[in-house]
Amino acid sequence: MSTMIPNADALVTYIKDFTGSTNDAEIKQCIFLAELSMRNLEIPALRTNPWQTIGTIDQDGYLPIPSDMLKPIVFFSTGNGGSATNGTGPWVVYDRIGERDMIAQQLVSQYYLNPVNIPQVYRGTFAEIGQNYEFTPVLGSGAQINMYYYTTWPLLFAAEDDTIASTFGNITTRTGSGPYTITISSLSSSDAFTVGDTIEATAGTGSFGASNTVTVATIANATAITATVTGNVAPTVGTVTNITIVDQTVQNNLVLQSWPEGYVYGTLREYYLKRKMAEDAAVWAQKWNLAWETVTDQNNKGKWSGGHTKMWSVWQPRQLRRYSTK
Repeated sequence: MSTMIPNADALVTYIKDFTGSTNDAEIKQCIFLAELSMRNLEIPALRTNPWQTIGTIDQDGYLPIPSDMLKPIVFFSTGNGGSATNGTGPWVVYDRIGERDMIAQQLVSQYYLNPVNIPQVYRGTFAEIGQNYEFTPVLGSGAQINMYYYTTWPLLFAAEDDTIASTFGNITTRTGSGPYTITISSLSSSDAFTVGDTIEATAGTGSFGASNTVTVATIANATAITATVTGNVAPTVGTVTNITIVDQTVQNNLVLQSWPEGYVYGTLREYYLKRKMAEDAAVWAQKWNLAWETVTDQNNKGKWSGGHTKMWSVWQPRQLRRYSTK
């Protein structure tokens, strides 16, 4: 993870300092445009663990496409419920094919024998049809598939769900006359709070005050925070429940953590394009392309791992029969 750019706000600050811009909104727009050009990247950090990412075939023989999938790498079956320990088979590696080929293959799938308990890795096929994956050999309900794929990633500054940071708190002190400073103690934990968070709570014997804005000011200790209350209604000392962090935005993702140069170069490219500075934009576009070519080169080396067998590389054409004809 980059120590200079640990999160989205730090990225905005870095770009502003680098360019001399004073416009946060403009920089965030450029970050968004850069992200749109990176949505299809094969970043190693986005790969799933196929021994823990298990799909289950539904009653119709389909596997619903996971909501977090960007693109599949390879699916396989161990015959052992997805476990990393080899089962009794059949051991099947599924190659991705087009949906038209899949429909044609499934029409004649009943004329082939399914492999069972044979010490050989068979090759099957899968394809996206609608919102599901379909397979040959056809799979029965409950069959489990190991899924190795690239995941999607959240865009920086996208809205996040509200989070309950503590189910209980006690407003023990109130100072000032507006804005007010309050101390909230007896929290289950202060770990989830960050200075600057906007919080809300359900009133008990105490309250934050109707329509007030409450912002975390300091983390006092492991079970207490102080907060600044802005508004026309004075907060009340006493208990509150379900203290919730609201108005959150995405501050990090795996792409920023593992490939920060992509964000920096891409954002600067979009910034100079917006400013109609084509030469500068071209420089940063070239830097982005070179950085991505380095990642792509390593990805391709990984795909060739074991390729000397002329069997497993993704670049090898596969003409072998998968089943024996009845």
